[in-house]
Amino acid sequence: MKIKSYSSILVALCLALVISACGQSTPKTDNENKGGNEKITLKLWYWNGAFSDASLQAAKEKFPNINIEAEKLPSGDDYLTKLRTTLAGGGSGPDIVAMDSWISSMLQYKDQFVNLYDQGAHDIESQYLDWKWKMGADQENNYLIGLPLDVAPVVLFYRTDLFKQAGVPSTPQEIHDQVKDWDDYFALLKKVKDATGSQTGNIADIFRSIIGQGEETFFTKDGKYIGDQGNVKRAWDLSVKAYQEGLTFPFTSDTEKNAAMNANKINSLNGASWVVGDLISAAPDTKGKWGIAYPPGGVGNQGGSFLGALKHTKHPKEAYEVIKFLVSPDNLVQAYKEFGNYPSTPETYSKPEMASKHEFFGGQDLNEVFSEAAKDVKIAPAHPQDIMVLNTIVESLTNVDTMKKDPKVAWDEAQTKVNRQLSR
Repeated sequence: MKIKSYSSILVALCLALVISACGQSTPKTDNENKGGNEKITLKLWYWNGAFSDASLQAAKEKFPNINIEAEKLPSGDDYLTKLRTTLAGGGSGPDIVAMDSWISSMLQYKDQFVNLYDQGAHDIESQYLDWKWKMGADQENNYLIGLPLDVAPVVLFYRTDLFKQAGVPSTPQEIHDQVKDWDDYFALLKKVKDATGSQTGNIADIFRSIIGQGEETFFTKDGKYIGDQGNVKRAWDLSVKAYQEGLTFPFTSDTEKNAAMNANKINSLNGASWVVGDLISAAPDTKGKWGIAYPPGGVGNQGGSFLGALKHTKHPKEAYEVIKFLVSPDNLVQAYKEFGNYPSTPETYSKPEMASKHEFFGGQDLNEVFSEAAKDVKIAPAHPQDIMVLNTIVESLTNVDTMKKDPKVAWDEAQTKVNRQLSR
């Protein structure tokens, strides 16, 4: 009897364990729990104008199982500081993050970003400008931290009426054919100043434009500092020459500069594609009197954004799909139509909807110049200290204008400050 009783107990225990095991099945994975229906959340950081609001709304509709929490932050240094703090472990970060043309300085933190090549980015690489794509990749092109949004090719903005008055090349084609380099441009500016009393942008504008046209700037590919020679010194000397010949408008506040443009005191400036909006706001009284042309000395780039995903995201595949959609050619055209961000996708440049005949620019189709310029941009090797070096040299350069400092003294002071920072 005892044996029978113990056997009954064992059978009952086994049945209980089987039932319990069935009731406590192996926990489902995150994807199994979603079952394709439960929403996941992706947090996105961006700034106003980084991409089209219409595209963001379209992304929310395209991905009904993804809750896109878009947080619009102030742009500029505050945004960059917040991102760097996050990467250093000082804050709670997003899944998806917008980055500006300083993306190359983020490559030192590439291990904290999702490698978008692992998500299939090679499949769409051919759709984008090669130079723009490479800004978001490491030197070996093995690790990609951002997909391109817009570009900001630098062109020549000029007053067609003042150029005509001075008898100098005044159509985009004439300027393209006859104003090849900076010496040509300075000779033209002298004639325009003599005839109209107007000047070009300030000394710093000239420097930044020339710097942007070179395939070398402050550092070599292996990180050696060369900002005391080569293209940097050439840019300094040409900027000083323009200032000393009275061709540049005084370095002053944006308010005063805008007033000068509206009062016909500034005849031209080299600027990125986003300057279109700035000019319209700054100089409404000059409507119809501006044009744009291929710039002297070649094309640089000043701006343009990217979208990447941080490594801590729990949903790298979904984050990539959202990013890929937001940077798709159709959405970049939408952004151009909405607020002028020029697409990084050359296949779109010939589309009818890219035509941009603007009344402020006398009916000129701006796309004809921007499309050619965007393809000709040259990019120098990037370095984390590029911004520091640029700001330090520009600060000393403006002292040549504002403080009447001797150019050689100002140059030496700039190099001393840079070397001090680099030695820390």
